[in-house]
Amino acid sequence: MQIDDAITAALRNVAEHGDTDIFLFPFENLLFRDRLTDAAKLIKAMHTQPDHWLSVNPPETMRSLTQVGYAGFRWATLIDPFWNAYYLSLVLSMAGKIESVRVPESEGTVFSYRFQWQDAEAKIFKDSTWVDFRKQCLALSDAHPVVVQTDISDFYPRIYHHRIENALQRLPGVGDQPKRVMDLLKHFSQNVSYGLPVGGPASRILAELSLDGVDKLLIRRGVRFCRYADDYAIFCADKAEAYRTLVFLSEKLANEGLVLQKKKTRILSAHEFRETAQLLDPAEAASALATEEQKLLSISLRFDPYSPTAEEDYKELKGAIQEIDIIGILGREIAKTTIDATVAKQAVQAILVLDPAQQLQAVNMLLDADNVMTLAPVFVMVMRVVRDVYASSSSDARGRIDEALCRLWAEQSPLLSVEVNLSYYVRAMAGDQTQQKEEILIKIFDDSANPMIRRLVIMVMAKWSCHYWLSDAKTKYGAMSVFERRAFILASYFLGDEGRHWRDHVKSSWSAAEQLIRDWFSGRFQANKSVPL
Repeated sequence: MQIDDAITAALRNVAEHGDTDIFLFPFENLLFRDRLTDAAKLIKAMHTQPDHWLSVNPPETMRSLTQVGYAGFRWATLIDPFWNAYYLSLVLSMAGKIESVRVPESEGTVFSYRFQWQDAEAKIFKDSTWVDFRKQCLALSDAHPVVVQTDISDFYPRIYHHRIENALQRLPGVGDQPKRVMDLLKHFSQNVSYGLPVGGPASRILAELSLDGVDKLLIRRGVRFCRYADDYAIFCADKAEAYRTLVFLSEKLANEGLVLQKKKTRILSAHEFRETAQLLDPAEAASALATEEQKLLSISLRFDPYSPTAEEDYKELKGAIQEIDIIGILGREIAKTTIDATVAKQAVQAILVLDPAQQLQAVNMLLDADNVMTLAPVFVMVMRVVRDVYASSSSDARGRIDEALCRLWAEQSPLLSVEVNLSYYVRAMAGDQTQQKEEILIKIFDDSANPMIRRLVIMVMAKWSCHYWLSDAKTKYGAMSVFERRAFILASYFLGDEGRHWRDHVKSSWSAAEQLIRDWFSGRFQANKSVPL
């Protein structure tokens, strides 16, 4: 893919699908959709003079703590959306060549992130999924008595840049793109020689390339395995073979600066593996003997409102969900000491298809302080669903949801100490304006050093037209981060003439990206006066 085409593809992909499932969708992605030509022009200018742009407008990145399970945490990196689009553009320009050197998909071994640009939908990867991986694993376990289950510890943060650079340089006809990628990674990692930003498609493509050598070493040794990202399942004739293979894999990963997770590495009988496998056969789920949980997991909750058959698809989905006791499933999960995150996430998401009364019942259950702690591994999904239910609820129901959300803050829920969790909480609070919610958000803004959280508060205050707070905040504009500055440009439109005079006063200090944001939002504000939260 030529760089110009890659830039357009990157912007379209990010605009349609976002860049990560960790962070909230940044409003810059909406700009990419609405002003594709202008955004592409800016990214091309960055590509033409990368050293100049890196020195004058270096990429701002933000590391935030995100929750994994009950007691696990990891750092995730949010990149300035313009620089992130450029990063993805560079990787997409080489993605076809990267895919061509990987273990072929037809071998049924490596399932994760197989590149195939789908122009109509602006999608980067084939539809091969975790489910396909698990199905193949279950099939292979039928023919192998012993299974090794393991994954790589802190995979993305430990990937060496030099290994990636060498692998990229071996690709034919890539020019100086590898160097440009390395220059960006150097800035993203703050001059540390290892680590990829977690979550985005560009990093996923590079991470797959980093493991390709190990994949081929395993295959040449005759090892039968399946891999999805950093998860391995290895199929062996006996425990001795399993142990030898585990040693071999550990050695080869060590050469790449990677190690396996001790706590997640297990040698299992095939029977034990199948019992612990979390994939449920949809055919079994359709049977009369299937549990409610099995039936739920067999249903795809993906719904395209723009499909030609959208109305029929929604009716079918709603009918399937109505045959399942979603409230009962949630109750059983909450009653556990440790939830099944796969089941709980699916059940929480299914709330959106329930009738309004059931939706409110479910949300009240989710927002109970004790229940929220039990649901900690899926807290982000809970906040997403609460926000969506809130938007379609009556004013009385919204008031009760607001009360429950405010209680989480008043009771100092420890879940809100996790930055990514807090960001989704702030967005869930952005419904109807109340004095109590204003006070909470002001406290969050004053106490947080996280630019994304502060940016969200600015946007919520703009949505509520909190003139007194916005007018005061503009005096602190010079000390704001890039993320906050961009949000305040949007917020200034809710200050009327005061905002216009302020923009005229500070616009000479704006970067090209900030000028484009001003131009884009000026038209958007005149059209609907809404804040892109």
